[in-house]
Amino acid sequence: MSTIAMVGWGAVAALVLGWLIISFTAPSPRRTVVEWLSACAMFVALISLFANLILSAQASGSSLAVVAFGFLAAVFVCGLAVSLYQTFTSLGSGGSEQVSATN
Repeated sequence: MSTIAMVGWGAVAALVLGWLIISFTAPSPRRTVVEWLSACAMFVALISLFANLILSAQASGSSLAVVAFGFLAAVFVCGLAVSLYQTFTSLGSGGSEQVSATN
């Protein structure tokens, strides 16, 4: 199993665990942090998927697929950056004006 696959499957496991925690807990600042961490795990899983697809397309010599998958990977990297920012914001604030990842 490649490193990209291990990171991707680890992120999927973190996403499922976070999803279960979010589903069975009441809304709170702590749950908001778990929501954003789960969103980050989702983006890491998607980035891993598209990184694997980019490597496969590059090995097969398909430049169109490399560009297409590269664009999608870049979009998900931007989503990860936003989710990380929101995670750190939810860790620092703790006020009632928090933005939640699930609404």
